[in-house]
Amino acid sequence: MIDRRLARVAVVVIVPAWMLGDGEYVGLGVGDPLTTGLALAVTGSADAGPAEVGLAQREDRPGFTTVRGRVECPRDGEGVRVGTVLLAGSWTVVPFAAPPLRPDQDVVASGWLTAEPYLWSAGSALARAVPGGRQEWRVARLRCVVDGGEPQVVPRLPDEASVDHDAAYLMDLEAVR
Repeated sequence: MIDRRLARVAVVVIVPAWMLGDGEYVGLGVGDPLTTGLALAVTGSADAGPAEVGLAQREDRPGFTTVRGRVECPRDGEGVRVGTVLLAGSWTVVPFAAPPLRPDQDVVASGWLTAEPYLWSAGSALARAVPGGRQEWRVARLRCVVDGGEPQVVPRLPDEASVDHDAAYLMDLEAVR
């Protein structure tokens, strides 16, 4: 279990090649700062009774994450719904590619965690409605995975011209204190 009260909080997120091809996170290197929110490509979910909320990651499957929390549908200042989030203690994660999740449902959802520049963009309705969803991070490590092979360490993320579209890129992020 990852606990934000620890001195150094870290998560592993996936940056899909298409995102680099769109120009997001291009050239980001180890040690660089990053402000972003997180999203979960949900591969499975189940109702859960009230229990400890939080976020856990599997070390044998980088980026694979289980979030245990409550489904909420935040609204903007005018009362218009701006999305769906999973509130997991001090973590706020947007679920996507998921079966419908009911508001106020306690859920355990598993899937692939991504750093999400589009849903959590600065000034967006979602970022304004859930300001804690955007976090300040520092890049601790970057890796590239091609065709299910072993992750290879890279010094920085490639630009649009040199991105391998058959690859996934992994970012190890540490919370900035």
